[in-house]
Amino acid sequence: MEINSSPTATDTMRSPRIFWIALLAVGPASAEPPGHWAFQPIKNVHPPSDPQGWSVNPIDRFVIAKLQEKGLAPVSSADKQTLIRRVYFDLIGLPPSPEEVAAFLADASPDAYAQLVERVLASPRYGERWGRHWMDVVRYADTAGDNADYPIPEIHLYRDYIIDSFNADKPYDQFVREQLAGDILAKQGPPEKYAERVVATGFLALSRRYATAPFELWHLTLEDTIETTGRAFLGLTLRCARCHDHKYDPVTKEDYYALYGIFDSTRFPYAGSEEFQSKNFPRSGFLALSPPMDSALRLNAYEQSLQKLESEIKRAETESELAKQIARLKERIEAKQKQIRDLESVAGSAEEVRAELASLEQSREQINKQLQEKLKPLQAELRKRKRPGAPTDLPVAYAACEGKAADAFLQMRGNPDDKGPRIKRGPPKVLAASAPFFIPEGSSGRLELAQWLTSPENPLTARVMVNRIWQHHFGKGIVATPSNFGLRGDEPTHPDLLDDLARRFLESGWSVKAMHRLIMTSETYQLASAHAEDNGRRDPDNKLYWRFDRRRLDAESIRDATLAVAGQLNLKRPQPHPFPSMETWTFTQHSPFKAIYESNHRSVYLMTQRIQRHPFLALFDGPDPNTTTDTRTESTVALQALFMMNNQFVQEQAAAFARRLLESAQEDCERIRQAHELAWSRLPQPTEVEKAVGYLQRYKNELARTASPEASRDLDAWTSYARILLTANEFVYVD
Repeated sequence: MEINSSPTATDTMRSPRIFWIALLAVGPASAEPPGHWAFQPIKNVHPPSDPQGWSVNPIDRFVIAKLQEKGLAPVSSADKQTLIRRVYFDLIGLPPSPEEVAAFLADASPDAYAQLVERVLASPRYGERWGRHWMDVVRYADTAGDNADYPIPEIHLYRDYIIDSFNADKPYDQFVREQLAGDILAKQGPPEKYAERVVATGFLALSRRYATAPFELWHLTLEDTIETTGRAFLGLTLRCARCHDHKYDPVTKEDYYALYGIFDSTRFPYAGSEEFQSKNFPRSGFLALSPPMDSALRLNAYEQSLQKLESEIKRAETESELAKQIARLKERIEAKQKQIRDLESVAGSAEEVRAELASLEQSREQINKQLQEKLKPLQAELRKRKRPGAPTDLPVAYAACEGKAADAFLQMRGNPDDKGPRIKRGPPKVLAASAPFFIPEGSSGRLELAQWLTSPENPLTARVMVNRIWQHHFGKGIVATPSNFGLRGDEPTHPDLLDDLARRFLESGWSVKAMHRLIMTSETYQLASAHAEDNGRRDPDNKLYWRFDRRRLDAESIRDATLAVAGQLNLKRPQPHPFPSMETWTFTQHSPFKAIYESNHRSVYLMTQRIQRHPFLALFDGPDPNTTTDTRTESTVALQALFMMNNQFVQEQAAAFARRLLESAQEDCERIRQAHELAWSRLPQPTEVEKAVGYLQRYKNELARTASPEASRDLDAWTSYARILLTANEFVYVD
């Protein structure tokens, strides 16, 4: 594409700044798409021909064409034992059982691998694994993020919504619309979808909270909403336009405040903060999980009970006998005060009257104390009923809903106190379709934004999601910056492949599982992790996929696999987190909420705080719940090794693994075989059996030498051996 007559398209690609200026010359309302690849319509590309016939899968034809262009060749395919472990960890984050491995190895049918993929995709564990990937992107946490980090007991419903949506292969466009406008869609029916759609707006409700008071520094919370929406769905960094036009991407400050108005026209819930201790700031904005016609009676009864208590308190404060005594004393006190002023004005003595006044004031104080004692139970009951923000017998969600619809003022230099002109609500103009963006009267515009995002005409939404799916299969995206498709992001290594995947994604009805099938049945995905010297020199980072990159398990998979091998993993969905009773919540900035709830459930269900990170997840590069995470770091630090060697969790699981082995067989060689199958998904080599037998014997001998109790020597020796297997590279890495 050529933008005006100057500069040239080549120049614009070389200089983001020139591109941006050139784009403004066209004007943001231009129907012509800007030159950057990500803003172009998705192309209908045909996979290149492959005369060698490496594969019929379209992915492979794109990959082999690039490899041949660079003089590279793919390595050989991985063996079945490697593939089953790869498939299991990729799709469900758990190792295959020895029985599953044996059945797959014995299946010689041509579709054995495809059937394996289908079986694992059908597992309920799949949603737990892939839901966790999405939770990284939407900065999931179980606390609000204010300076006292108040708990949100209801937010686990949003976590479960994510997991269930992936398990059901909910069309991605529907998934997006529900998270941005589920409350609006819920009212459109059907009734059985009401709760699910309301819960989905937890995406918005989880926007980061700041400072102390309810909705304090609200412009920063909305900035988090806008930035997370942009990065999650569009792959664009929008917060850069809060104070000025984006320095690199064609997003103006007017675009930012057009989105700001949409979210500022939305009512967000308040989960509590340090000010929650005051009776004036109960939780608010939580939405009932049943339609208004079903919840209205309980809500009305709740409001009436609050009004009744408030009326009782008011009557006690004004009409009770004690209140009347206080009122009479007040009149007498005021009369004595006037008498004192009159005496002092004529230089008379007021000492006697002052003594009478002091006596009256003391009487009033004593009676007032009695009144306050009588009021305490009523006030405590009112506070108790108000604090949850809803009737205790009415299930509610931490969710967003429609607020007072209005266009927002542009904030000069990002300062909410320095207002510029009002900006009409809408999406970024650089991506808006030629048709006008119409928001009905009284509506926030969230549903229209969600529909715009998921329109087939939008070139980014499908591209961004298929790139994320690819990323989690290969350890890196076709675009290496998954949440930044702008000019400062990386260009795709295989742009035609990305567009082909995006087009197929749309044609499949936005099916995530269809993408898994296509990717995982490709020869590219099934390549071995072997190194090829010549390829390594030409493409050291394997950007062109001539092999499969070996990867370390993420934090959740390390923990879950450890529990699974030890026979300790609880696969049931847990009950809500055991937060302390709301009546006891007195968290402050200097004494914030902090808790770690031990559990043998999958790591996706661990209680996740924003301010206090879970120690295991933090150590092994878990996501930062304060912000959207598109790519996790993969550190190698001494503390990780020390944890695996010494931490009580690892010791307990190693002991449980040892007991499992001791109970399963009588012979050491058979136990060693089972240990390798459980931990490493393969049979041990004869030399490994020999070394293990020798190690166990030496360990027992050393225990005997130190006079360790004979009854515990077997368990101690096998616990030590189990710990070796659980901390080995072969356990924590996948080929």
